Parts: sequence; C-alpha cells; structure tokens
Amino acid sequence: MKGIGKRVTVAFLSIVALLTASGVISLFELSNLSYDTDAILSASGRDMEVSKNLLRSAHDHSRAIIDIAIFGKEDKSACHKALAELDSQISSVRDNAPAVVQGCVDSLSLFSAELRLLTDNFHSTETVVIDSLTVEVHKVDGRKWYVEAYEPSYDRFTEQVKRYTTLSHGQVAPRAAQLSKNAYRSVAPVLISLVVMIAIVLMFYFFVYIYGVKPILCINKALADHLSFKLPYKVKAEMIDEIKELNDNIENLINISKSNKMQ
Repeated sequence: MKGIGKRVTVAFLSIVALLTASGVISLFELSNLSYDTDAILSASGRDMEVSKNLLRSAHDHSRAIIDIAIFGKEDKSACHKALAELDSQISSVRDNAPAVVQGCVDSLSLFSAELRLLTDNFHSTETVVIDSLTVEVHKVDGRKWYVEAYEPSYDRFTEQVKRYTTLSHGQVAPRAAQLSKNAYRSVAPVLISLVVMIAIVLMFYFFVYIYGVKPILCINKALADHLSFKLPYKVKAEMIDEIKELNDNIENLINISKSNKMQ
C-alpha cells in the first residue's frame, strides 16, 4: 500500500473497527448479564414470597386452632381456609420446583395433610364408654392437646418451610456465581480493546512522528538554512511516499533555480 493518506486512513479505520467490535461484544454480554440478573432476582423474590405466604397461612391456621382448642370456638371454617391456602401454595410450587426441591415440597404436603388430620379429628369433648350401660362425656383439655399434639406438627411444618427456603437459595447460588463470571466476561472485551487501542495509538504516534513529523521538520530546517545561509539543501531523514516526493520536488526546484542563475 502506497500513499501516506491511505496509511493514515487505514490506521484510523482499524481503530474504529476494533472499538466497534468490542462495543458490540460488550453490549451483547451486558444484555445476557442483565437477563441473568433479572432471572436470578425474580427466582429469589418468588421463593421468598412463597415462603412468606406459607408461614403466614400456617400462622393463621395456628391462631384458628387456638381459638377452637383453647377458647372453645366451634367454627372450623378459618382452619379449613388456611389449610386450603397452604395446599394451593404448595401445589403452585410443585409445578415449577426443580428435582432437588421436589422432595422438600412433598414433605410440605405431608405435614399439611397432618395438620388437616389433626384439625378434623379434634373435638372439644370425647365420649368414653365405661361399660355397656355407662357412657361418659369428658371435656378435652385443649391446652394440653395443642402443646402435645398440634404444636409439634406445626413446628415440623415451619421447619420444612425454612428447609425449602434454604434449598431454593442453594439453587440460585450457582447461577449467582456464573453471573459473576459473566460480568468479567462482559467487561473483558472492553479492557482488551482498550489495551490494544493504547498500543495502536502509541505505534501510530511512532510511525507518524518518524515518517511524517520528523521528515517535515527536517525538510523545513534544510530549506530555511538554504534560503538564509545558502547552505546545500540536504535532508537527513527517512522518507516514504508523498513526503519523499515532496523532498525530491523541492530539491529539483532548488537545482532548477541554480541552473537558471548560472545561465
């Protein structure tokens, strides 16, 4: 390739192409990074919301059981409503749960069924048959039943909810680690292109100075010395392309001028 103009054009276009390619790659990686971040945050928020709803429904059921067992309320509709909410939430979780979490979800279903069984089997009074002629009705000690029968089952359910939360977050952790790698990968093209661009600019400066600026300075000095002090025109610099042609043309003009003066 000849011509300093073409060389300069190619050099600048190469820098532009490098920056454009690195920018496109970085935008693509940042887009993937944004998508992964949204997915992780959505999954984490969804798991936290599910855990919160499960614990709230379990608490509502516990309060309703206290009203029945301790305070003697006969209506169990609040208990059944809380159990229905538990079953609905567990069913919605099971549809999207990964294989690692499926066992925990099944355990939640078992503990929910246990709470339902305790609710259905509890009665404020119990009938005791003494013999074929004697039947006695005793009032059930609701406090004792709640502490000995219901509370252990309730505690098992809440512990299982906490285990579900832990397992769900465990599924998010590898994706979070991958997210960190993706962040480095999205920044790497920019850093690489920046280093390459600095190297190219320094090289470009070197070649421009050696083959452009320095020859022009030498030409200007030699021409000024010739005009001022009548020194011979001689440029000591490496020249290529148009600058060499410019130097040759100046030398030819000086020689022509000398020939005209001699004639």
